[in-house]
Amino acid sequence: MKRIAIERKQQLSPADFVRDHLHGVGKPVLVTDATDSWPARSKWTFDYLKSAYGSDFVSASLGICSEYGKTTKLGDFIDYLDKPTGDLPGFWVATKDWKPLRTPPESAGALHYLLDWNAYQRHPELFDDIKPAAYFVADWEATLSPSLREVFEWTNDREYSAIYIGPAGTFSHLHQDFGDTHACLTQIQGRKQVLLCSPGDGQVLHDQNVDPEQIDAGEAAGLDAVTSYEGVIEPGDVLFIPPNWWHCVRALDKSITVSHNFFNDCNFNQHMGGILRKLPALVDALDKSPELRAKLDVKWSRNAFLDGQS
Repeated sequence: MKRIAIERKQQLSPADFVRDHLHGVGKPVLVTDATDSWPARSKWTFDYLKSAYGSDFVSASLGICSEYGKTTKLGDFIDYLDKPTGDLPGFWVATKDWKPLRTPPESAGALHYLLDWNAYQRHPELFDDIKPAAYFVADWEATLSPSLREVFEWTNDREYSAIYIGPAGTFSHLHQDFGDTHACLTQIQGRKQVLLCSPGDGQVLHDQNVDPEQIDAGEAAGLDAVTSYEGVIEPGDVLFIPPNWWHCVRALDKSITVSHNFFNDCNFNQHMGGILRKLPALVDALDKSPELRAKLDVKWSRNAFLDGQS
């Protein structure tokens, strides 16, 4: 497997970004100066989050896409980060429906990773700490009204923006992000090692169930054509991930990461096409939320829509 270091850039003009990182399948890049004025860079320490939001109940999964996690308080989870081999206070739940488990899962010794805090929904003021938006790329998601964003997120079953917190050693296995979106991963605290492959190359690894972290000369037979882009996301860095690029991430330190998925003129059709394919789910979301219907001024009912009536 050919390995390439991810380029690190600053003062990146939007025109240069489009030319070098959006054409074709795109190309990842680490931008080092996009968060210099973010309040979160100095404000979001572990002690601050514990003090300000430590009473929040959160569910810390046993890694990305895990079936199990623990419901605990954010303050207890932040204490756990320094001694992740210890027991995290709380009770075990199934991540599918967040219902309590009668017995601990067999994988109970794995590291807990906080992926489902829903921080921005609970505390919208946190958005003020991660502004301005990345200067080098257009972000149309930022133009959505809060109500429309909520509908799109419900339809995708994904948040456009999230805060991830975890101890050193947490690992996100090789995966693609949702909805043909661009993604930006920003490190606030700690460092993460990342490996990315283009949509075609990553598919080969995924289909053969190859762990990119464990490839050696013998295991790499038949994978000579695969190229991986590798690097370390340092505090303050923004990693741009083009749509459908495969990536896996390993935390080198306890960390706080801001994740943001978005669309613009390059992937608008693909992203909206995916939402429209889930139109029945979107209609259900509106039908079950009178508040959203009122905010969006929706007059039709679900039955009238399905019957083709106005």
